Amino acid sequence: MLEKLGGSDIKLITKALMLAAQGHADQQRKSDKSPYINHLIEVMSLLVELTDDIAPSVLCAAILHDSLEDTDISQSKILNEFGADTLEMVKALTDDKSLPLSRRRKNVLAKLPAATNHIRRIKLADLCSNVSAIPANWDEKRLTDYFLWLDQVAKLCRVSSEALYQEYLVRKLNATLHHKVL
Repeated sequence: MLEKLGGSDIKLITKALMLAAQGHADQQRKSDKSPYINHLIEVMSLLVELTDDIAPSVLCAAILHDSLEDTDISQSKILNEFGADTLEMVKALTDDKSLPLSRRRKNVLAKLPAATNHIRRIKLADLCSNVSAIPANWDEKRLTDYFLWLDQVAKLCRVSSEALYQEYLVRKLNATLHHKVL
C-alpha cells in the first residue's frame, strides 16, 4: 500500500517521525523501558499494515497523537508543519492531563461515537500497542479496570476497522494470559 504515497508524502511522514523522536527523546515505555518513539512507530505501522488509511495526514497524526499531552510540541508547530487536518486529529486524540484518569477515560468514551473513522482507527491502533505493553507490576484491580475500559473503547472503534479490532482482541488475550487476568 505504501506505493500509493509520493515522495513529498514520505518526506512529511519522516518529518513527523523526526519531530516525535525529538519531542519524546527522554521518554520510555513504562512496560519495558524501550524508547517511546517505538510506540508511535508501531501505531503508524498498524495503520499501514491493517487498514487502507495511509493518507499522510492520518499517518502524521498517528505519529504525533501523544505530542500535545506528553511533549512541548505546540499546536501551532503541528499546524504549520503538517496542516489543519493533522492538528485536528491530534487534538481529538489528546487527553487533558489536568483531569483525573477516570474523567479522562469518560471523555474518550463520550467523544468516540462522533469521531471520524480516521480518529477511531488511530485510537484502535494505539490500543493494540498499549495492550501489548502493560507494566508487569500492575495489580489485579488496575488490570481489570484497564481491560474493561480498553474493551469499551475498542468496541466504539470497531466500526472503523474490523482488522484492527481483531488484532486488538488477539493482543488483549495474550496480555490477559500473560498477566493471568480474565
